[in-house]
Amino acid sequence: MPSSNANSELWLSKGALAVPDHQKIHALTVWCDPAIWGLALYDDQAPWFTLIECLQLLTFRHREDKALFPGLDGKPDAPSHERQSYRIKLNTNLRHLLFRDQEVGRVASRGGANDEVRWHQWLKRTAEDFPDLDFSYLKPAFSDGFTHFAEALELMRSAEVEQFGQKRWTSRHLQPVGEAMLFPDVKMKDDGFALDRRFFQRTGEILYLMLNRSAERERLGQLVASRILKSDGPWNRIARRLQGPEADATTDQPKWVEAPTIGYLPLAHLARYDELARDWVSILSQSAIPLEDALEFLARLSGLHQVIYIAERAVDVAGRASLMPFVLEMTGSARNNPVQVLSAERYKAHKMLPSQAVEAFVESFTDMPEWREIGTGPMDCSHAKTLLSKRFAWAPKKTASAAGLPPPAEQLQAMLDAAKARNHDIGSTFTAHAKKVGLLTARQRAGTWYSPSDGLLEALVLANVDGAMELGQFLSVLRRRYHVVVGPEEARTRSGELPVPLEDLRENERRLEERLRVLGFINRKSDDCAFVVNPFSAGRAMAGRPAHATA
Repeated sequence: MPSSNANSELWLSKGALAVPDHQKIHALTVWCDPAIWGLALYDDQAPWFTLIECLQLLTFRHREDKALFPGLDGKPDAPSHERQSYRIKLNTNLRHLLFRDQEVGRVASRGGANDEVRWHQWLKRTAEDFPDLDFSYLKPAFSDGFTHFAEALELMRSAEVEQFGQKRWTSRHLQPVGEAMLFPDVKMKDDGFALDRRFFQRTGEILYLMLNRSAERERLGQLVASRILKSDGPWNRIARRLQGPEADATTDQPKWVEAPTIGYLPLAHLARYDELARDWVSILSQSAIPLEDALEFLARLSGLHQVIYIAERAVDVAGRASLMPFVLEMTGSARNNPVQVLSAERYKAHKMLPSQAVEAFVESFTDMPEWREIGTGPMDCSHAKTLLSKRFAWAPKKTASAAGLPPPAEQLQAMLDAAKARNHDIGSTFTAHAKKVGLLTARQRAGTWYSPSDGLLEALVLANVDGAMELGQFLSVLRRRYHVVVGPEEARTRSGELPVPLEDLRENERRLEERLRVLGFINRKSDDCAFVVNPFSAGRAMAGRPAHATA
């Protein structure tokens, strides 16, 4: 297994940046998915966790008065990968109160006890159970009474994201509407806490890198700073109260964890990075959207763009002509209609793309002279093992001697099989994230197909409609920006043919319009004229007149 100083020997995808020498890859079993899509897009890191990790990095840069999005290696067109590190405040007291304390609610619910008794009972019990934590600041901070303290805590708990997962208290998180509400994902050690990668495996860092390499990064940096990082709304103020002295970022105590490196993103620029950043700019530019809602839209849209990125990169590496569109079936029911059948087929085809891309990536190496010139003798088998270790961070099963090694072709096939069969592969990430953002629907006995949730539809409208936009234009924007097909016009092939009957696609489009009407995003002027409207836009009063897309 090569160490980090041998990263220069790794096989790269076409046009990829060199892997930084400080990038640790020792935990990898095979260098295929990371070489194509980056290190790392991870199925168990939900879109909310992805956004939180991205904001942890941005919060640090803002606190240190660094440029939020400096570009590649701090320069607009640098040839080398970004080298960034960041620190995250532990916020141990607040996290304990939110996710580990069991006594506040019990004490608050006891009848007959006055306020002084309640404070005494809770502080005494907590000091006995958790002697390393000091909560003496809470009583003066909540001079309005223990009940108000308990209510504030319960309110903050309602802001938890992904709250139905069975996670330890150090891996639970709040909606990040302020700096005081950010926590690192950590594991407990004898000497304190250490950064853990169980659920935060750099998918948020990949999101940051995509934004950092976009053409919109300067404008985006201004919006992120003003709308998110400088925010000190009611939620954040309550969190700071509960947090106590830990809210002071200048404390000399070791209340931080370090993230010494950042993830690896292979390509210096892609159009997908720009599309992602445009959606961030669009959402954050609309000051009428409350920050809590804006963050949810950003989480969904960021996850959607990373799903599309997975498919687009797979198509490119596999040498395909283009990406087949995502056909969105609008009923969300388990009926076996033609649009649903096509949508399910497209999902199956998209799910196979990563495997095809990995095959093509490995083939690009086997076409090189250093592999083609290897023979089949014992020394050749040993050389093949060394070469695969250097280029792909992979090794076959241990054998007693070089004579026991499989032939080079078998070693290569075993590596390819391992790349396709590993847990948490990029195909799993594609499916998991598509479900989480609301793009993919699964029904028992009916299968899995693309059918958007109301939350995703709302995010797409708000990101693409300024004031009002004719429905057909809106569908055209979705096709162009997200590879999404709903109605007949977008479904037509270059030859003019339709993949399913015309009437079924028209019905699918009508169902989309009905769903948008229920959500409050449609204004129909006549039988032939319907407009998608953005109720948060300043141009809302102009509904009925086409407006430009934010794209």
